[in-house]
Amino acid sequence: MEEIEGYTVVPLRMSSDAQHCHSVYMREHFIRLMDPNKPKGRTLFLLNIPPYVTEESLKGFFKRAGNVESVQFAAKPGKDETIKWYESTNEPFSNVRPPFIFKVAYVVFQKSSSIGKALAVPSIDLFHSSGESTIKTGMELWHEEYENHYILDAEKTKAQITEYMADYDRRERAAALAAKNSEADADGWVTVGKEGRNAGFEQKESVIGRLEKKRENDTKTKELKNFYTFQIRESKMQNIVEMRKKFEEDKRKIELLKQSRRFKPF
Repeated sequence: MEEIEGYTVVPLRMSSDAQHCHSVYMREHFIRLMDPNKPKGRTLFLLNIPPYVTEESLKGFFKRAGNVESVQFAAKPGKDETIKWYESTNEPFSNVRPPFIFKVAYVVFQKSSSIGKALAVPSIDLFHSSGESTIKTGMELWHEEYENHYILDAEKTKAQITEYMADYDRRERAAALAAKNSEADADGWVTVGKEGRNAGFEQKESVIGRLEKKRENDTKTKELKNFYTFQIRESKMQNIVEMRKKFEEDKRKIELLKQSRRFKPF
């Protein structure tokens, strides 16, 4: 174990006989601005964490230094980086995945005395006493990610969809209620809030009413326009009549151009 510019450097081992390991840099986390997610005196900061390392594996290892409250990953150090990292993965049914890159980690302990014990470990061993690794890498990791793309538990997926749609409906109702309760200014304009489909859009209530009515009328007009056989037949006949009419008009125009001697086809 060595130190470089205030960091304790330890190897990250995947097995007991590992000879070539990644080096992880650790120190107590401290910043000028207070962050409730990374409390001062109880947070351990780690650099150069491989992309395949998981929260569970770090929790399992550092619990020997004391009870671990949370493990947070980020692409780089910074107060808001962990928030950006998790926002991309919290959305249900999203294809967005955390970037497969080296990252930093914040290990939050329940007691401040655990920091000193964590910094004293000779290595970060991510394997069981039997020698089996606590994380998956290589083909095993890729196979697991591939399998996770398929829906295996239909009931669980159905419950997730139901919960997601219920939450969506609540958001839509709240946005509609906020728009309805907003007060008009002196010119009669109503400011729509930043929620809903038209975020930040401003318009008069009277104009919005006319637009909604026009959209309903257009929808009714388009309904069943070419549904029945006789409607399709009449539509074709109408097109033929219009094409013949256009043809006759073009013929007359050509004749007029010929008479005026301005028609030069070649």
